[in-house]
Amino acid sequence: MDAFFNNTISSAIKQSILDKLMVEVEANLGTAMTYTLFEYAKDNKESFMENQPVNTVTSVSNSISIGTPDVPANKKKDKKEQLSKTQKRKLADKTDHKGELPRGWNWVDVIKH
Repeated sequence: MDAFFNNTISSAIKQSILDKLMVEVEANLGTAMTYTLFEYAKDNKESFMENQPVNTVTSVSNSISIGTPDVPANKKKDKKEQLSKTQKRKLADKTDHKGELPRGWNWVDVIKH
């Protein structure tokens, strides 16, 4: 209940929600009730919040400062590395048709004769 997104809820409403949930906890004592409590809270969220005063949400544009933009006007895209034909051929020879290395490509010989 102390999370940042619950800051708009008054403390009296928070306490009433906790009281109603405690009644539900006592009713389900001795059973697995995590799912039950969440479902109870979801089903009764309108009744929990009926006494909450309605606050108008300030628009996001009010919080944006007017000034120079952080993004430069001319963005350059990152260029993809260009491979030569020989580099592409070597890469294709190392991998199979799926682009995966063959089985055992990194195995080490334990015994050398």
